[in-house]
Amino acid sequence: MNRENSIANNRRVWDKEHPWPQDGDEWSGQAAFCGQPYDAWKQALVDHFIAPRLRDDATVLEIGPGHGRWTRFLAGHCKHLYLADLSQSCLDHCRDLFGESVVDYVLTDGRSLAGIPDGCVDFVWSYDCFVHIAPDDAAGYLRDIRRVLKPGGEGVIHHPGRRHASLPLAPLRQRGDFGAKFYTWISMGNWSSDDGWRSAMSRQRFAGLARATGLEVTRQQQTFGPDDAFAVRRFGDWITTLRRAP
Repeated sequence: MNRENSIANNRRVWDKEHPWPQDGDEWSGQAAFCGQPYDAWKQALVDHFIAPRLRDDATVLEIGPGHGRWTRFLAGHCKHLYLADLSQSCLDHCRDLFGESVVDYVLTDGRSLAGIPDGCVDFVWSYDCFVHIAPDDAAGYLRDIRRVLKPGGEGVIHHPGRRHASLPLAPLRQRGDFGAKFYTWISMGNWSSDDGWRSAMSRQRFAGLARATGLEVTRQQQTFGPDDAFAVRRFGDWITTLRRAP
């Protein structure tokens, strides 16, 4: 298996191979890992990260909407919505669901947001997308996130959180099953070849890439909701909140 988080692999998997049996809701493992019912976990994520940032006059961008798992909480709660994805089939599915009256559909090259005007977006949301994006490509997206955000605008991005010191050893993933298991162990503390197809990204690396574009990193967290009962700790993931300075 080619485990690289390349643009070509992402396009092949999400545009052609993944069957989308529950339109994204098949990924309920984060809720199970923190011992919460999936519907409650999902609603807590919406209540904590999405709802407070939506306004009737806002322009919102979602990167990697897939089959609209989170888009349904964005559409109809803002003035304008951009959906950006490298998968044409995903964009077509979302177009069938959400129409074109207040939504623009942007087919990306897997590392930039060409076609979205400078300084027009109030809020950027991305969940279960950056976890599969290689660091260099994530850096490209972050540069364009800063470009499209309005001064004072925010972004909330879910991404991998491998152990930072392990990142130089990422090529071990390509060394067969043993190499993949060993790298998962040293980067996640789990002896398994199943690493959720996470890219070689740490919390620190993501923050550094964001700051290099001029974005402010205002918070990084794994838990959220009442009493921090909900989490994205499976595979060691993090959620980072970004801001373009006014």
